[in-house]
Amino acid sequence: MSAAVRVTDVSDPAVKEMLLLAVAGELDYSNAERFHHDLHQAIGQAGGDLVIDLTELTFCDSTGIQTFLNARKAVQDRGGSIVLVNLHPRLERLFHLTGLLQAFGVQPTVADAVSSLRPSQPS
Repeated sequence: MSAAVRVTDVSDPAVKEMLLLAVAGELDYSNAERFHHDLHQAIGQAGGDLVIDLTELTFCDSTGIQTFLNARKAVQDRGGSIVLVNLHPRLERLFHLTGLLQAFGVQPTVADAVSSLRPSQPS
């Protein structure tokens, strides 16, 4: 697998203190280092939560998963949380088998992820 993986900032300015990224392509050992760089550049030094939409991520191997774990640590070190959205069934199964579903707070949609990260508003 050598197809490029792309990180795109699709944040909505209305969603403050939260960064939304979309990842597309195939993520494996051949491009994980570049993905790591692009992901951490997108995260920057800002605090807050991170939502990563994986709708168009077609493949991910163990080096890609390690990159997600590194991003999780970086976000948590700054006081934020990370949520992965719309995992491909094979990737979701892998995350389930390794216990990573709970670590990332996986959600089915971006709206669900945003809701899960926002504190409940009193009625």
